[in-house]
Amino acid sequence: MSQKSQLPRLGENVPQRPYSKSRLFWEKVTRLQGWHVRGDIPNIPKAVMIAAPHTTNMDGIYGIQLALALGLDVSIMFKDELYRAPLKGLWDWGNAIPVNRASATGLIDQMCEVFQKRDKFWLCIAPEGTRKTAANWKRGFYHIAVAAQVPIVILAFDYDQKAAVFMGVFEPTGDFDADLPKILAFYKGLKGGNPDNLSLPLKNL
Repeated sequence: MSQKSQLPRLGENVPQRPYSKSRLFWEKVTRLQGWHVRGDIPNIPKAVMIAAPHTTNMDGIYGIQLALALGLDVSIMFKDELYRAPLKGLWDWGNAIPVNRASATGLIDQMCEVFQKRDKFWLCIAPEGTRKTAANWKRGFYHIAVAAQVPIVILAFDYDQKAAVFMGVFEPTGDFDADLPKILAFYKGLKGGNPDNLSLPLKNL
């Protein structure tokens, strides 16, 4: 088996799903599709992970498949009004987090509470917020990381190489305008699955 086809193993501090036959299934699916993982997966218990460029619905499909193949227990946020039958069980299985966008406590406070309650927790966010061309990156991922006092794990979708690439860990300073160019620089040269939909901040690199 080539090194490219082998998926890395997670460190003991990373939130993980129980090993199961389904993981073996998704490992096979990933190999058959030609996708793989590059870079070092940081061995840290808590993080906000950002995934970009987001230019096609396939980003989410490949991302979920790779997470299942790795055994990575990563969460996403979704509107709490969707947390009902028949999808409730699926949301729970996926460890997704229902949030109330109209709550007086605010989205950031709600996510900080989750970070405080969990020993291990990775939250994945697509900072562009849409698969279409975004004029700007949304600030939510950054403010959650700062408020929760956790680092930002930078993940990229490299469609040319069919790879999910762990680019590194970024420690936010609290100054979004100063930090954003440094975060964007990690993605220089990547065009996503549909280059026409690349966000303007990435097009302008």
